[in-house]
Amino acid sequence: MAQQSKLSGASDTVSDRSVFFWARLKLTGVYVVIVAAIVIGFSAFLYFNLQQSLNEGNGVDGDFSSNEAQQQFIDRTLTSFERDLLLVDAVILVCTGALGFWFAGYTLRPIQRALEAQQAFSEKASHELRTPLAVMRNDFEVLLRNPSPTKELMQTALRSNIEEIDHLTSMTSDLLTLARSHTRSPAPAEQIDLAEVARSTAEKLKALGDKNGVSIAISAAAPITILGRSSEIARVLTNLLQNAIEHTPQGGSVVLEVRREGPQALMRVSDTGTGIDLKDLPHVFERFYKGEGTNGSGLGLSIVKEIIAQHGGEVSIESEKGKGTKVTMRLPLSST
Repeated sequence: MAQQSKLSGASDTVSDRSVFFWARLKLTGVYVVIVAAIVIGFSAFLYFNLQQSLNEGNGVDGDFSSNEAQQQFIDRTLTSFERDLLLVDAVILVCTGALGFWFAGYTLRPIQRALEAQQAFSEKASHELRTPLAVMRNDFEVLLRNPSPTKELMQTALRSNIEEIDHLTSMTSDLLTLARSHTRSPAPAEQIDLAEVARSTAEKLKALGDKNGVSIAISAAAPITILGRSSEIARVLTNLLQNAIEHTPQGGSVVLEVRREGPQALMRVSDTGTGIDLKDLPHVFERFYKGEGTNGSGLGLSIVKEIIAQHGGEVSIESEKGKGTKVTMRLPLSST
């Protein structure tokens, strides 16, 4: 099944490339036809204008010994001009074809990338949705194969299904958040105090930290005001704090820092957790990307990056395997 899926994916990729190649050729043809029409029209205008000028000057006395010599001169001039004009036109059309083919590729490249990204997103989303459904189906099949399942077996299957439903619900919510970020205008920004949002969010997650034996410390004393949406900033901090808590062993700590740094507000979540492999760091903000041994949908950090970008900020991550992780966000301070 996996091999069949890979073959299908490869076939779709080849098909998409073929479609874009032919679209590129058609667009190149359109460019060439347009330029050819302009060149032919302009060349015809030059040719007939020169012919008319030479014929009008035919009766003017010159250095010709006879009218026949004058006519021969006119014919030779027109023939030479016609040959040179055709050569120039041919060169222009060849250059137009080459440049048109390049420009067509340049024009279609963003569309091709968007289509490839959409296809990759659909494949990853399908895979992530299929996994919990397969687990749920397996649990039900185990119950059906057992003619008289025990209460313990039924409870185990139900707990497993509830966990998978929670996973699907969380992933669906994340997907909806990402989809809405591109399809609708964000809510109006307002003056918000980052320090207050940080303290409130950390307090809500203190119970999760206590459950996992992880302490949460916060450093956010002074009011730090930005233009933004408090619910979205809280979503960012919730995602980061949950990740930090879940990847920090018992007895470890998580620190949430909020402070001014020049004209910007800095938010940083640091932990003493397991860290991230160096090979995974460049990809952690990609949708559905999950490093080895990690759980979740792989959408949390994508949402963080999207929300911070919508607020005019930037996010970066530092990590070392076995030594913890730091996620730093910088946002412009409110001017008022």
